[in-house]
Amino acid sequence: MLNLMWWLCVFIAGIMAQSRVPGVDFLAAGFVLALQEERGTKSLWLALAAILIQEGDGSLAFGSGLIWYGALAAMYFFGHYLFEAKNFLFMIILGACQGAMHILLSLMMASLQDWSVVPERLWLEAIVQAVVFPMEWGLLYIIYHNLPLRHARTV
Repeated sequence: MLNLMWWLCVFIAGIMAQSRVPGVDFLAAGFVLALQEERGTKSLWLALAAILIQEGDGSLAFGSGLIWYGALAAMYFFGHYLFEAKNFLFMIILGACQGAMHILLSLMMASLQDWSVVPERLWLEAIVQAVVFPMEWGLLYIIYHNLPLRHARTV
């Protein structure tokens, strides 16, 4: 039950942060943390919840959340063979990749919907995503490993 409350708090805080800073995914760091804890079922459920939240909340065509979290999982699994999975440098690289992916995915989805994109805003969102992700992951990692959550019964 404690573990469920933890992930619920992570999602609520992420949704609140996303409402304050649009264009930045605050749920991705929690997803990566779940992947690092090697809980496949939990990671899958968290990814599904995050995709549903992103798809329902966003204005882009359906599929951008699937591509975003699928690419994030692929980058994580590819990168954790090259780097230590819980290394902060790896999270910085993953954040930079997310920033680049934000630009590519936004341009691709906007072109499919015949929308024009303000390049300055897109670059700003990408930079904020690249900077915020490692810091958020670090904060979640510290909290997760200092609370008695790891040994709680999983739900």
